[in-house]
Amino acid sequence: MKKQIGNKKVGLVLGSGSAKGLSHIGVIKLLEEMDIKIDYIAGSSIGAMIGGAYAAGVSINEIEDIALKTDLASSVKYFLPTISKSGLISGLKVKEFLKDVVGDINIEDLKIPFAATATDILTGQEIDFKNGNLVEAIRASISVPIIFQPVIHNDQILVDGGLANPLPINVACEMGADFIIAVNVMPSLDKTNTGIRKENNNRQVLALASEMKAAMREKLEWLNIDYKWIKKLLANKGKYNIPGLKKVLNQSVYITQRKLARLSIELYKPDILIEPDIPFAGFFDFYKAKEITDIGYKAAQKAFYENKLLTK
Repeated sequence: MKKQIGNKKVGLVLGSGSAKGLSHIGVIKLLEEMDIKIDYIAGSSIGAMIGGAYAAGVSINEIEDIALKTDLASSVKYFLPTISKSGLISGLKVKEFLKDVVGDINIEDLKIPFAATATDILTGQEIDFKNGNLVEAIRASISVPIIFQPVIHNDQILVDGGLANPLPINVACEMGADFIIAVNVMPSLDKTNTGIRKENNNRQVLALASEMKAAMREKLEWLNIDYKWIKKLLANKGKYNIPGLKKVLNQSVYITQRKLARLSIELYKPDILIEPDIPFAGFFDFYKAKEITDIGYKAAQKAFYENKLLTK
């Protein structure tokens, strides 16, 4: 029998943050160890992916095992570009992966009531999936603009939920939760990507990276973007102190989402706020799952200690 916190309905809110969101796994592991009953889950982007799988009945150990088996080579495979005007990646491989993990199931049939947040790219409206196909909902929620092709749903063009609501506390409240555990992985801007980088000389990884670079070039040329100008700009980035494309992408996503997450925290004041500090993980660093998951677990411990719901 799972424990309840008083007689309250517990809502778990899992925020966006790409690879940093793997820390959600560590948080859920601690909640299971504490035997806390989760009544509702609301997730955005990576939070929707992990939260949706867990709500579907995939064990947290299985989710962790999948994450730990994701090495750099397999990460790159999921992000190989395809030719499309609306995004570099079609998302078909990710969709197939999600279907293998959670199956073909509707949100209303999940073991734990669940909601995934997406964004209508034309209106900026927050779209909350509380029913319908789970894989479609997650696929919409993780569709980072430019990177993934948008999802067309009910005549709406949907992209990453983090653009409108990276920490959907309000959604969990609307579902009926009256005790909110929120996990915010949005980093402090001055800490992003400051960790030590390790070179990987694996031939397979280098081959995949080369393939990705070639596909990216083809994509840029197809869109009539001056690739030579970009190459020249990057060659002189040291002279002009210009960040690389990966850094630009990271910061572009994080700046706005971090501010929106802080606003959500101020407005809805979660009962337990867990904020893992993961400065070493970049946007696509899913192969760093072990370190990220451990930090999520420890951050959750710290938050529960501070709120006197866990004793040493």
